[in-house]
This record gives sequence, structure tokens and C-alpha cells, in this order.
Amino acid sequence: MAFRFELQPALPLQLTPDCLVYSGTVRMFVTGIMFQTSGAPADSFGFALPDAPPLLGDADEPRVWAEASLMTGTATAASGGYPFGVEWVRAAYLPDPRGGTSRWLNLFGGAHIGREIRLGYRVTVATV
Repeated sequence: MAFRFELQPALPLQLTPDCLVYSGTVRMFVTGIMFQTSGAPADSFGFALPDAPPLLGDADEPRVWAEASLMTGTATAASGGYPFGVEWVRAAYLPDPRGGTSRWLNLFGGAHIGREIRLGYRVTVATV
């Protein structure tokens, strides 16, 4: 089973000179054949936040907090009794998979997606 993501970021919000909030929505949906089993663990997901600049070289990682909430979802007809929604979420600066020394702000977590869900996300970055 493969997932696709459609991101709709909002404009970053500068709370203080040292605190910035990135937010938006992400639509996650299944492509291909989907199998659900009772008691299955949450599916892992992750993506780089599109409006967040990279953390260069060996710069210290700022403090980050991640939040996500279920906005909408589409389950299959046979999905009664299966978990549905976001189970956990975290954010961190991760190395660029293309190489280089920059690190990029990523949101990742576990969710029970069913056929499709839309999550609202917010990642707060504090450089103090």
C-alpha cells in the first residue's frame, strides 16, 4: 500500500523574534490496493514542511513541537471497528536525502488512514 500527500501550507506565523509557527493541512490517501486488519499498527508517514528554510551545516537544532488533528476522513465500507485518525506526531530537522549538510524540518508520525484523511498540522520552532 502506498500513500500520497497533498500539502496546503499556510503562511508562517512569527510569534516572537525567536519563535515561528508553520501550519497547514495535508491530505493523505491510499493509492493502489488497500488492506485493513483488526489491531494493525498505525501506518508511518512523513514529509518535509514546504515553507521551512533549511538548518545549515552544524547549527544547533532549535526546540520544536508538533501537533496534528484529524479534520476529515473517508473510510471504506468495510472499515467499521477499525481505528481511524492520527495516533502520534513529531517534528525534527532531518538530513537532506539528496545529500549535503543542510537539515530540513520534517513532520512525521503514525496514522490510521483508511482510504483518506486530512490532517491539520502545526509545528512550532523556537531558537532560544
